[in-house]
Amino acid sequence: MTKKTKNEAKKNAYLLPKLVNLGLSKQEAQIYLVLLEEGPQTAKNISKSINIYSPTVYRTARKLEKRNLIAILKTSPRTFQALSPQLSIPSYVKEKSISLEKNADEITKIMSQKIFASSSTNVNLIFGINELFTESIKLINEIKKELLIISIGELITEELLLSINQARQRGVKILMIVHKNDKENKQILENFKKNGFEIRHYPDWGFHLNIYDSKKSIITVNNPQNTKERVSMEIFSLGLSKALRDYFYSVWEKATPV
Repeated sequence: MTKKTKNEAKKNAYLLPKLVNLGLSKQEAQIYLVLLEEGPQTAKNISKSINIYSPTVYRTARKLEKRNLIAILKTSPRTFQALSPQLSIPSYVKEKSISLEKNADEITKIMSQKIFASSSTNVNLIFGINELFTESIKLINEIKKELLIISIGELITEELLLSINQARQRGVKILMIVHKNDKENKQILENFKKNGFEIRHYPDWGFHLNIYDSKKSIITVNNPQNTKERVSMEIFSLGLSKALRDYFYSVWEKATPV
């Protein structure tokens, strides 16, 4: 392998998880990187580069085209070309952020108007990361059996970590699914494991979920460009919290141990 090839492989290994963290699938990210490195390519050439079937290339390329990251040229055979990353990636992130905000608004309306019509159910909105951590501490101090967490895999305050440790000492099971697992947060995840967290990795982005004893839960959406900008919904609903618990374990089965 030449020095140039080694450098390209090293750069792609670094960029691949970054693109996945932005919301691309692994195959989408691989195809996009091939087109950035090699220029316009046919499906046959791409399939050889990343060892997938040509029909899969076509299906995945159409998704990338919808995200405005590549163009499909009407040649024979079809040719795929990456659009300028300086323009296309910021545009894609902005559209994704807008979509997350719209989804959050829709969820809030549905939950407040329909799901939470019962007097035994309540929803509170929480704005900002520090406010989220403060409310989480209150809920963690009450739990007795189980804390389920879906998170980026980020730093938390010492006060929040202390409350989780105290819960673990009471016999509470702590399970965490992290969206990010790379060199940047490796030390953070190792510290969580030392503090009794059982952690698995499943690539995703843009939301957080905490479930407290299957009785209460917090759903959070964040700005992909600034993850500290987030809005959370604190949900006091036994039925919905149980449904979210089922969702957590369905992802847990697919996630990779850290």
